[in-house]
Parts: sequence; structure tokens; C-alpha cells
Amino acid sequence: MIKYNQVKKILKDNVTSIKKTELISLDKATNRYLATEIKSKFFIPPKDNSAVDGFIFNYKQYNISKNKNFVIKGEINAGETSKSKIDVNSFLRISTGGQTPSNLDTVVMQENVVTEKNNIVSINGLIKKGMNVRKKGEDIKKGQLVFSKGHKLRPQDIGMLASLGISRVKVVKKIKIGILSNGNELIEPGKKKKFYQIYDSNRYMLKSFLNKESVDWIDFKIVKDKESSVLKKIKNAKKKCDVLVITGGASTGKKDFMSYAIKEIGTLNFWKVSIKPGRPFGFGILPINKPTLMIPGNPVASFTIFFLFGRFLINHMLGNNNFSHKSFKVKSNFVMKKKKGREEFLRARIFYKNNTMYVNKFKTQGAGILNSLVWADGLVKLDEEKERIKKNEFLEFFPFEV
Repeated sequence: MIKYNQVKKILKDNVTSIKKTELISLDKATNRYLATEIKSKFFIPPKDNSAVDGFIFNYKQYNISKNKNFVIKGEINAGETSKSKIDVNSFLRISTGGQTPSNLDTVVMQENVVTEKNNIVSINGLIKKGMNVRKKGEDIKKGQLVFSKGHKLRPQDIGMLASLGISRVKVVKKIKIGILSNGNELIEPGKKKKFYQIYDSNRYMLKSFLNKESVDWIDFKIVKDKESSVLKKIKNAKKKCDVLVITGGASTGKKDFMSYAIKEIGTLNFWKVSIKPGRPFGFGILPINKPTLMIPGNPVASFTIFFLFGRFLINHMLGNNNFSHKSFKVKSNFVMKKKKGREEFLRARIFYKNNTMYVNKFKTQGAGILNSLVWADGLVKLDEEKERIKKNEFLEFFPFEV
């Protein structure tokens, strides 16, 4: 049995990143992984410009003559090129984004200015040199690294790429992930079930996970607990996908064939991890270089293993080597005993008390209690060496949504 902290290293050491790339439009690039780094070819903004609608003037000259009325001598609009130099005694109306002349350096908001016909009668509020002027390159410098290779593109990243004048980006090709459930007791949702049958929730839960990633999934449905059927299904599935995720059949029962099937067809790198829930978790490689995750059939264990390791594997394959689960410290609002020698992940919910973040655990922590995941907003980690959790103890919390 391997340790929790060994799993990611084994996955990383045995799985290579995808090399195939494609050029796609920005409209289709959200959640995709960059295949190259992105550097800016120019400054943003390209010139000094006004951050507000108002009036621009020379700060030094204003201080010399501030008791006088000033004549508004023109206007600068966004998208227009202004003269590089203008009479330092000038006051010009300027719109947001308007390019500032080099010798006019300060902008006052129009609501702080009292005008009469074409004259500025008074300016209200404190005036500071350079106020309301956005400097050249304030956002992005020319030649600046904006995105690293392997970065997963978010909506704000798409906006930045567009501002760089980029309409298409080179991304890593989507990988195909096969999802297969195993168990005689399983039945498809929507069908009429007998009392000994259960609806297959794991496959749908895992597919929902994958919808958030830069992948295409293939649903290989349910395979019954028959060794020849399991072998045939896996051999067929590996031809059609880049990664295979199997839920169920990973334990030690007489009908749990998965670890044997993987060894028969490919290589079993490990089976069983010192973690709760999810101990009968296995990983192997099918020909040719097809990573395979064997995930326990209990829905909470299935969710936990994929949340912790499945997403890590996918991100690694897509070139995101900086992927890590977001986590932060919270205080426990419970006490409990724990078996030493394994990591445990409890379904938990955050609440605030006296501006401090606390966490409650779900009352029943069984690996088959799917409602515990619905109730929770994250997992709280109990370290391997712990035997007892005290109230107000700091614990690491992994939120489901980040």
C-alpha cells in the first residue's frame, strides 16, 4: 500500500504531457491549455491617456495661475491622436481614454469643475500632479510575459488575449477520457429498478467533473461482473481514448476483477492507498501509454479520489504543471478519534464565528453517503499522524468550488 503523498509523484513520473496542438479562435479557447507562452508585442496602454472624463492641464502652470479663470481651448476624444505638445496654459476637455499631450500632465474629473460658457471658473477638491492619468505600459509592458505555457484560459484571460490583438491561440489538443462503470447491481438512471439494484451515479458525476476540463469524454456505460466481459470492455475502450477511468470493481471481493484485468492487459503501477475514503484506488498503464485510474465504487470514495488525483492527472497531461488544489486553514468545530497511519478527508462545511472561519463535518462519514457531498462545500484533511482531532484545531480545507 502506498502513501497519499506518493500518488501524485507516481502519476507524474509515469504519464507524459500531450504534445499535439491546434490553433483555435478565442471564441473557443475558454478552459483550454496554452501550448506556447504569450508575450506582448506592445505597451498597454500604448500612450499616456485619461482615466476619466474631465479636463487636462499642466499642473505647474495651474499652480502659478490658479486664481485666474481658464479658457477651455479644445477637446481630446478617445481614439483620436493629439498633438504631442500643446500650450502649457491650455485647459482641454478630455474623454476617458483620450491621449494626453506630453506637456499636459494632470486631469481633473468634470464633476469637480465649475464652468461658465467656455471658461473654467473654479476647480473643487484636492489637485495632485499626474492624477487621473494612465501611464504608458501601466497595464502591460512591451515584451512582458503575459501567460506561461500550460496556462488554463479563463474568461478574463480571453479578454487579455483580445487586448493583445490576438484572435487565435495555439492550445494543447483535447484528450479523450473514457468512463466505465462496473457492477452487477448497477442500472442506468431513468430505468425501473429492482430492490437490489442501484442507479449508477458515479459515471454521471465523473462526466460532470470532466465538463469543467479541456477534454472530451466517451461513455463506455456499465460492464457486468464477469471477467471475460471486463477484459473485452477494457481492450475495446483503450483503443478509443487517451485515459480510462473505471469506477467499481477495485476492491478485494470475488467479483472485483479490475486489478487483475489491468495486469492481464498492461501494467499495474499501484493498488491501494493509505487514504480514507478511497483506499482501493489503483493506477496502471494500458498499451500504448494509456493511463488508467481504478476508482472505488462507493460514490463518496469515487468523488474524493477523482477530486484529488483525477484532476491532477488531467492537468499534467495537458501541460499544466503548476496545478495544485486550492486550500486554506480553518478551525475545527468538532472532536473525533482517528486511526493513525492514513490520511482522511471529511465532508465539511464552513461557517464564520467572530470573524473566524470554522468547519463542521457531516454527521455520517460513510463512503456511500452521497448526501454528505451535497451538504458539504469542501473536504477537510486529517493528517496521517493524527489520532485525535480537538475543537478549535487548525485543519486544511479543500473547497469544491474555486
